[in-house]
Amino acid sequence: MFYKAQHVNKYVSGEIDELIGFAEARNTLQFEMLLNEIHVADINCHESITDLVLVTGPSSSGKTTFSNLLADKLTDDGYKCTVISLDNYYHDRDHLIKEAIKAGRKPKNKMDIDFECIEAFNVERFKTDMNTFIAGEPVRMPEYDFNTGKSLESDVVLTPTEKDMIIVEGIQSLNPQLIEGIDFHRVFRVYICPFDYYQGSYHGETVSINPKQIRFMRRAIRDKAHRNSPLSLTISMWSGVREGEEKYIKPMKQYADFFFNSSFEYEIAYLKYKIMPLYEELSDEEKLKFTRIISPDSLAPFKTIEKLNLPSDSIFREFYQE
Repeated sequence: MFYKAQHVNKYVSGEIDELIGFAEARNTLQFEMLLNEIHVADINCHESITDLVLVTGPSSSGKTTFSNLLADKLTDDGYKCTVISLDNYYHDRDHLIKEAIKAGRKPKNKMDIDFECIEAFNVERFKTDMNTFIAGEPVRMPEYDFNTGKSLESDVVLTPTEKDMIIVEGIQSLNPQLIEGIDFHRVFRVYICPFDYYQGSYHGETVSINPKQIRFMRRAIRDKAHRNSPLSLTISMWSGVREGEEKYIKPMKQYADFFFNSSFEYEIAYLKYKIMPLYEELSDEEKLKFTRIISPDSLAPFKTIEKLNLPSDSIFREFYQE
């Protein structure tokens, strides 16, 4: 879908709350469609069940917020929900370095490791934990310490009930190797990403913003707010992020049962408002690199807005700063 600058600007100048309402209503409808699929699958089941929802998508698509919101909605429907970040199943960093050396590649430093491939995750531990849980036994969850690069035992213990829903989110969540040999009652695979484009006119030329550029702005704004990461760092990392997405995430689309569109028509006005001051602080060289990712001319047709009155369950809250 293409959102036209003229249409967006009309609401930005007047009834922005109405545009937010339209966008969030489409979002709610998608949740209802997914929940209906889950309910239909379980409606005739009278035994104890453990369902699984696997969630993946490229950077800054809203995976984490989506997973937690889905858990809230399913909890309201009587499920006992647990959200698991697959990142907590990383192998120890020392193990990954040793494996890289065995494969003939000596890492330059402790971070020069492919953290996105399936081999970076302790798949066997994940399978063991899930099979133990399905068998009715409690499981203590791991927690990965990114500072030390070690897998630790967390305080979280999963205790099976009659109607469990495990929600796993992460880069490799849809990889078939992850759940091979695990007997879940039903598995739902969700691929989440903003899919919509924006289009406007600048100096008589048609310009557009694509979903990858939307995600770049989302990530830059979020990382600046939560990690105090400068825009220049997001720019320098972006080519590597995109390379990993093409290599590991995009191929997972073929396994998806449900595609969730996390685009919000109103967000372009807020993203422009936040990103342009950061752009102005860049050096000339950094501005050139920024322009290669997204041209400021493409943003020119869109008006800006400083504040949004978002509902509490909006996925876009992950990228919005009060």
